[in-house]
Amino acid sequence: RHVREAVRFADGIAHLADQGVTRFVELGPDAVLSALTEATASVTSDTLTVPVLRKGRPEVSTLLAALARLHVAGPRVDWAGVLDGRGARRVELPTYAFGRTTYWLDAPDPVGGDVTGLGQTAAAHPLLSAVVASPEAGGVVLTGRLSVRTHPWLADHDVLGTVLLPGTGYIELAIRAGEEVGCEVVEELTIEALMPLPPHGGLAVQVVVDAPDAGGRCSLAVYSRADDAPAGAPWSKHASGVLAPGTGQAPPADAFAPAPADWPPTGATEVDISGVYDYLTGQGYGYGPMFRGLRGIWSRGKETFAEVSLPEDSLDVGKEFRLHPSILDAALSATDFMDGRRPQDVGGTQLPFAWSGVTLHAAGSSRLRVRITAVESHRSQGSDAVRLELTDPTGTPVATIDSLVVRPVTAAKVNAAAAAGGGEHEAVFQLVTQQLPLGAAVAAATDRWAVLGDAAAAGPGTTAYSDLAALGAALTGGAPVPDVVLLPVPHATEHDDVPTAVRSVTGQVLDTLQSWLADERYAQSRLMVVTRNALPLSDEESDTAVDLVQAPVWGLLRAAQEEYPGRFVLVDTDGSAAAGGSLPAVAASGEPEAILRGAEVRVPRLARVPAKTPAVALPWDAEGTVLITGGTSGLGAVVARHLVERHGVRHLLLAGRRGQDAPGATELRDALHGLGARVTLVACDTSDRAAVDDMLTAIPAAHPLTAVVHAAAVMDNALLAALTPAQVDTVMRPKVDAAWNLHEATRGLDLKAFILFSSCAGLVVGVGQGNYAAANRFLDALSTHRRATGLPATSLAFGLWETKTGLGGGVTHADLRRMRTMGMPALPTAEGLALLDEALELDRPVLVPIRVERDRQATTEPPHLLKDVLGAPERPAARKEVRAPAVTAVAAPAAELSLEQRLSGMKAADRRDVVLDVVREQVAGVSHSVPATIDVSKGFTELGLDSLAAIDLRNRLQKATGLRLPATLMFDYPSPSVLADFLLDELPPGLEENTPDAPAGAAPAQSGQGAADTDESIRQALTNIPVDALRESGMLDALLKLAARPAAHAPATESGTRTPQDDTTQAGEAIKTMDVDDLVRAALASADPTRNPSEG
Repeated sequence: RHVREAVRFADGIAHLADQGVTRFVELGPDAVLSALTEATASVTSDTLTVPVLRKGRPEVSTLLAALARLHVAGPRVDWAGVLDGRGARRVELPTYAFGRTTYWLDAPDPVGGDVTGLGQTAAAHPLLSAVVASPEAGGVVLTGRLSVRTHPWLADHDVLGTVLLPGTGYIELAIRAGEEVGCEVVEELTIEALMPLPPHGGLAVQVVVDAPDAGGRCSLAVYSRADDAPAGAPWSKHASGVLAPGTGQAPPADAFAPAPADWPPTGATEVDISGVYDYLTGQGYGYGPMFRGLRGIWSRGKETFAEVSLPEDSLDVGKEFRLHPSILDAALSATDFMDGRRPQDVGGTQLPFAWSGVTLHAAGSSRLRVRITAVESHRSQGSDAVRLELTDPTGTPVATIDSLVVRPVTAAKVNAAAAAGGGEHEAVFQLVTQQLPLGAAVAAATDRWAVLGDAAAAGPGTTAYSDLAALGAALTGGAPVPDVVLLPVPHATEHDDVPTAVRSVTGQVLDTLQSWLADERYAQSRLMVVTRNALPLSDEESDTAVDLVQAPVWGLLRAAQEEYPGRFVLVDTDGSAAAGGSLPAVAASGEPEAILRGAEVRVPRLARVPAKTPAVALPWDAEGTVLITGGTSGLGAVVARHLVERHGVRHLLLAGRRGQDAPGATELRDALHGLGARVTLVACDTSDRAAVDDMLTAIPAAHPLTAVVHAAAVMDNALLAALTPAQVDTVMRPKVDAAWNLHEATRGLDLKAFILFSSCAGLVVGVGQGNYAAANRFLDALSTHRRATGLPATSLAFGLWETKTGLGGGVTHADLRRMRTMGMPALPTAEGLALLDEALELDRPVLVPIRVERDRQATTEPPHLLKDVLGAPERPAARKEVRAPAVTAVAAPAAELSLEQRLSGMKAADRRDVVLDVVREQVAGVSHSVPATIDVSKGFTELGLDSLAAIDLRNRLQKATGLRLPATLMFDYPSPSVLADFLLDELPPGLEENTPDAPAGAAPAQSGQGAADTDESIRQALTNIPVDALRESGMLDALLKLAARPAAHAPATESGTRTPQDDTTQAGEAIKTMDVDDLVRAALASADPTRNPSEG
């Protein structure tokens, strides 16, 4: 009827509008009817017309936008139906309106800039920035930076899932380098290694050209490394070759055939190239528009002709290059059609390998005609070399390539290149150790030491007590408070099974930690917790036995160290006397943890796994059964789907406490069945050994158990002071007990994999998760234990995943924000699964797959184990604790003064303003807000700070003020204003009024009683300096001279002589009578014998 009769569309819309219809949805390819509807006279301003598709716009995003418009306008949208199976999840929105404040400047990445101000010559090239000439060697180095952001066209060259610099890009670099040294011909160039471009950041590139030889030829090499790599990081070599002088004459216009008028060439047959890029996509060439430049191909005998071009909207880009890599790459793709072949006949993925005799005749072409022939002289030797002649559409010669050879490339080679791009695996870390030179740490001679429990651990001058209660009783009786207290971790009893012993020992240590923190007498002391063989020197050591019972203590203590910085030191020893003798050096080093093996002191760090680490085949057997604990939901379910879809696993045993009654379990089973897998759901408490045995017995013999994936976990967080034994037990049963039961029950089976999903809690994070951190360190130790006994095992200490349960379960938005601030954002599911595969290929007992973003870690102190990766946080210059020796104080910049120095000399009201600003700054750092917007009268909880944020705030304020503050600080003083008053009372008082000699912000003058107090503290500090340290620094002789000079007037002994002991005694008395000014003047005179000590 639409064809035969009038449609009367306007009448239909008018009728609907009269009936009260105000919402119209257009189902069609564009918004034509929507526009007509809005133009209808009967439509009011309340009418909404929504097209679900728009021409030239992405379908999915357009549809979702249309549904969103309907949703906010009132109609109900079945979002569950829309998003089912797409991994979408509901998220909480803020309870307040969006502030829409912009914080970050989205500035473009620097490409080149003006390098002449740096003493360099501009390269004037899109891929290169500067030219640096060597005055001695006679060569040159051309430098540049490549990234998919600064050179977005490179992202169109995706090969087997990795963006690579095209082989033609090396030719472009070589041609430009040749211009710099007067060499017009790329005589030869061999590509030795692929150059993958990272998805974030970029690569620094160098083209190194040596001085010419006697014939004028120059060697050339192309290097790269990550642009944020440390200064000493190695460079990767990608290509090498030789540049040679040319003839200096361009070939005549008719040097190349065919002539411009003869196009397409006479006698040539056109080749059908429709669908060629679809085929290449299927072969792993993810080419974008810039690398789809084939326009036509013709064949004539042994000749192949092609027409190639840059995209119409990018034709001007070609003018910036000598020979744009994209258009030359398109010309090379025509070689797949030689001798009547098609790309399907070539097979596999091929890339340029070796070039010879490349000469550029004309630069800046955007359209090319190409003639390709085989190099017969090479073909007789079995080579597939080809020759290419390139002209522009007018027939003007553009370039000649005497010989090109391509080689196949596999996914393994591309992946290896991607991994080696930065010399290491970007997001997979391992535990390594660094030696701590004993000379770098000298214990203070006045430190008092005590030891709890193990009297055998007490060294000379160390007092032993049975436990912390006995030490407390001694303090009550008048004993001095020790500076360092040793706590040797107890060993398991012979009758305890491993899980029971783990809980017992962890509980004992937890009880001691809580008692230690509760007694304010230990506020200035450190508790050194000592384990024995609780962890290997590095995760590379797979044959080292570890103490499974003591290992979890490391997780608990690392959480304690985060919550109470400076209160605990963690040491693992081999039990030798030499190791015990190194404990004072550890205490003096400032390191929070150390590993002692004999007299060697090492400190642990996390480091990226080197890219050269050999890869092994993944352990999945299609015919074997894979057991996944916690497999009915959360992370376990995600892994189950991944094994079926990606690795072809066909037999899954998914275990959980509720089995098929778990939410979503049956839907998961049905979905996996649809993918061809046989899935068994079983309700099993894996912390029950008998239940584990029954579950494994039911596995059919035709499909025996070949792999175990232990992903079960429960979290029950609490800060250390509030952590209970019941919470420890709750978290440890699905981790410790279950893993041990699986280990025991499968020891006699021929497993290919035993994979433990551990957590980075207790390595790089752990506040409020002491129990969870301890349980996961047991998994790491169990993996090492199994490897030492010849059994397969890998423990993966993942960071957070973006899942509702598993390693992302129970996580709040504040947790995610805190992790991002630390530079460790949560892993998207796809990235987590990719890291799972990558880590398993590395075949290590313990690996830490986490994403670390250095640019996010701006102001937060990095986790100790990652300090070498993240570096120091960006912050203002350190405030130096310097007392001015002169009587008249000199104002110093605020950034160089401590808070105490800034406050000295201020009025009381001004002092409070400064302290309140400090509190604002630290609260803003925790809550990610702007200091000026913080209402200091509001409570901290009202400002959005939780218990974990309270720990962060306390730690920040300790650093800012230099005070020792309680963990309950935020709750004891519940608003910024109240907290500022407390801090002001704790800080030393200043002057009531400013004076000309003591301006605000100046260092305090050294006079009067204050100077005497300071002199006394200086003298006390000087007496604590070890003599060896003074001797090594070269200061000993000068100090002895200035100490002896005032004593020269002292009377002699009865014998009329003075002994060295007399000199020392009298020198000491002399120092006590000197003020700071005298000490400084005397020291200067000692350093300069010509100086008169009386000179000011």
